[in-house]
Amino acid sequence: MTSTRIGVLVPAGNSIHEREFEALRAAADRDVEFTFRPFEYPAAGVADFCSALFAQFAAPLQELRSRGAEIVLVGCTAASMRCATVAHDAALAELAGVPVVTAARATREALTALALKEIVIATPYGAASNRIVREFIESLAVNVVAIEGFGYDADPALWKTEVPRVDGNRGCQFALEIEARAGAANIQGAYFPCTGMASIDAIARYESRTGRCGVSSVLAGFWAALGRAGIDLRRDDALTIGPRLFAQPFVAT
Repeated sequence: MTSTRIGVLVPAGNSIHEREFEALRAAADRDVEFTFRPFEYPAAGVADFCSALFAQFAAPLQELRSRGAEIVLVGCTAASMRCATVAHDAALAELAGVPVVTAARATREALTALALKEIVIATPYGAASNRIVREFIESLAVNVVAIEGFGYDADPALWKTEVPRVDGNRGCQFALEIEARAGAANIQGAYFPCTGMASIDAIARYESRTGRCGVSSVLAGFWAALGRAGIDLRRDDALTIGPRLFAQPFVAT
């Protein structure tokens, strides 16, 4: 019996996503093979960002297909949210030649599965990307009680040096600080966008400390990609071996 093969596109230089998927695969204990391939962002100021982005996907997608990928995950949050339309999803599927899951779509499916309607968001981004994330999440009829970021996308050098330093403890603490500053009593969970910022340990710490749900682009992408492959992550001991999302059935939207 061969394992399910899932191809993953990640921004060039993103090594955290692969590491976190390995941790999730160990927790899930499922026979899945992931192949990661990098892509470059379009040049700044390009007229049609989404078309230019898809053009950057062409070569790595061809390689992933040649490696036998049955499903492709686009592991990039803000860019996939920026291009989250029915038309763009169809164009991506046609380009890939296999089912495609984006970080945006996976996030929508995860928030729906967990029935989260009031959340805080902790990001590594500055104002521009935070605005993209907020607008996408609020388009799902989810209230963003507060969103804050470290502002590390101010320049590439800052991103490269600082984002890898955000570990699980720091990510969890940031989310808790955002909640405290928001002062809202009805928060149901925290969302950690960006596949380049460590989130899996942050989610484990957050869920353990608060009893609320944690979701990230990485976690949602893993769960949704396996769900589309027909792999059910639910187990009797789900709440003891992994994040709360693992206990939810996958439903494609």
